[in-house]
Amino acid sequence: MADWRELRGRLAGATGADAGIDAGIAQAFALPPGDYTASPDKCRALVASALPGWHLHVGYGASGVFPYAALTRSGQHVEAEAPTLPLAILRAAAVAAALGPAASPTPSAPPPA
Repeated sequence: MADWRELRGRLAGATGADAGIDAGIAQAFALPPGDYTASPDKCRALVASALPGWHLHVGYGASGVFPYAALTRSGQHVEAEAPTLPLAILRAAAVAAALGPAASPTPSAPPPA
């Protein structure tokens, strides 16, 4: 099981590409090794494959300086800002992954006969 708290801490302190964090990302999300902290495309692919049901939106924060990533799913919303777009996506993805899978809707009981 991934240590999401430790990974979030490492991502929070990151300012750019980091091979050590890349290895942790690959392990935590059970993905092949890659340069996740340097590649927006790999981060987008990570969200699509490892976080089903989550929808990614990216842009710039209110300051217009730092990029942000927002993930939403079934009324849940996670947002992160970072010095680079890959780090913003990864910060949000680590929080979303820690939330676990979406709860399955409870089937309603059939009406009484």
